Amino acid sequence: MKIAFYHRNVCGGIKTHVDALSYEFERLGHEVKNIDQYSLGSYMLGNPSGGISYGFDFGFSLKKIKREVEDCDIFHIHHAATSSEFFLPFSSICSELNIVNTFHIAAGDGLSGELAKALIGALASLYAGRSKKFISVSEEIAADIRRYTQGYGDNGNGTETVVIPNGVDINRFYPHAPEQEEKGNWERENEKGVCIGYLGRLSTEKNLIAMIKAVKALKSDKIRLKIAGDGPLYDKIKKKEGEKIEVLGYVEDAPAFYRNLDVFLLPSKLEAQPIALLEAMASGLPVIATDVGDNKYFVRGNGILCGTTAKEIGAAIKQMLKEDMEKMGIKSRKIVERDYTWDKIAKRTLEVYKSVITSQQAF
Repeated sequence: MKIAFYHRNVCGGIKTHVDALSYEFERLGHEVKNIDQYSLGSYMLGNPSGGISYGFDFGFSLKKIKREVEDCDIFHIHHAATSSEFFLPFSSICSELNIVNTFHIAAGDGLSGELAKALIGALASLYAGRSKKFISVSEEIAADIRRYTQGYGDNGNGTETVVIPNGVDINRFYPHAPEQEEKGNWERENEKGVCIGYLGRLSTEKNLIAMIKAVKALKSDKIRLKIAGDGPLYDKIKKKEGEKIEVLGYVEDAPAFYRNLDVFLLPSKLEAQPIALLEAMASGLPVIATDVGDNKYFVRGNGILCGTTAKEIGAAIKQMLKEDMEKMGIKSRKIVERDYTWDKIAKRTLEVYKSVITSQQAF
């Protein structure tokens, strides 16, 4: 099978997802072609090295895209890609090829969440009836997509929506073994207390200030917080370092970072299905996560769900200290081994492709 991916190529969840599927598909003998903002010559707005950025080409890349995908069996669009994704539904590409769309866009409450939902609604409505299948990495977003395209229906002229989440490389992310201490500059802090960690983008929607306030408000001096990542709030957050809090910035060795934590904390106000949560779980960590996006489907006896305020995050940390964290960490690892390895996610995606091609051949 020949598969073309159209996506935004910057560090983050979409790139991780596409890279992992490409590797798995090629390992299985399929041919993969990647089309991104760089190959299309799009003008980049935002930070092209990662995080929030977008490629603008105003539909001028449609001819380039058509040349690249004309001999492909599947044209798989990963939203958000570049501005041409809004023009593709009006081109002959949608009538000539088997189109599959994956929605990675995070949504939640508040203004940012409403804007994200509006974007999802616009894209879903544009492609409904033109694409052969919609994939959402999130159950919550899938429900929104079905609602936005209700007028089209999932039958007849509509486009069915299925949920296939993100995955994780369990050979790269694995639990800490006491007999195999990490090499390098990492120092486990168990003897000093409990080390809680966050790894991800340092931006407003990640709700990091509330997390910092929650940790600072705890009376225990045995709690420490390590924050890893980069983003627009780095300078502001760096100033809040203290005895309990260390801001590391971007870390090269993410697996080693996780293995030197006792608990992973995801305080976001806005998520779809976060890969960082899966990475932490694969690393054998108990998790604390806010009840946004699909987090509730992944925190099942292996952690604690909480609200987004500093008070609620602080209460969750206090509760975690009373739990059997080792048992929770073992449960985390078992959950990802069973359901969320990339080979399993790739297999489910291939099943979607095969159903699309089989349906097409029936006509």
